[in-house]
Amino acid sequence: MWPDLHLNITNLGAALNVLTAMITPALLLSATGTYILSTSNRLARIVDRVRFLSQHVEDLGADSNAALRDERIERYRSEIKMQSKRLRLIQTALTTLYVAAVMFVCTSVAIGVVSTISLIFYWVPVAFGIAGACFMLIAAVTLAFEARQAVHDLYEETEFYRRLTRHYVRSRNNSRPPDEPTRTNPL
Repeated sequence: MWPDLHLNITNLGAALNVLTAMITPALLLSATGTYILSTSNRLARIVDRVRFLSQHVEDLGADSNAALRDERIERYRSEIKMQSKRLRLIQTALTTLYVAAVMFVCTSVAIGVVSTISLIFYWVPVAFGIAGACFMLIAAVTLAFEARQAVHDLYEETEFYRRLTRHYVRSRNNSRPPDEPTRTNPL
């Protein structure tokens, strides 16, 4: 009634070797899970930032007397555009990490199946393992690009706030009465 499967595991030692081999991809799966968690947190931070910026654009749209209103709106729009680029990179990295996780699970299952049924297909778990590692590499490179983009965005944001601070300082100095002495920094 049942097909003859030609089981290759004949003793406890062989069975333990198979189980040990099946656990090895679990370590890579754990590393992938950590990457997924970290990347998901980065995704959440980007979403929060876009919502924050969108609210600022709406608020400035209602306040026609805000200092440097047009420049601020343009800066916030530019930042939202940069965050969108980062969002696409994070989405790509997350998708790639999920595929890597699937590959490592398939590696573990394939090790068990190939060891039990036929060693002719020894290359199947190896192929799954290599594919999983390649997907993790692609995700890591993508995340490196995203991190560089984040730093670049931070530099641009910092420069904008420096200009804004200079504007406020100039406005304050220009609005000071002529008989009031200018304060200097003692340091």
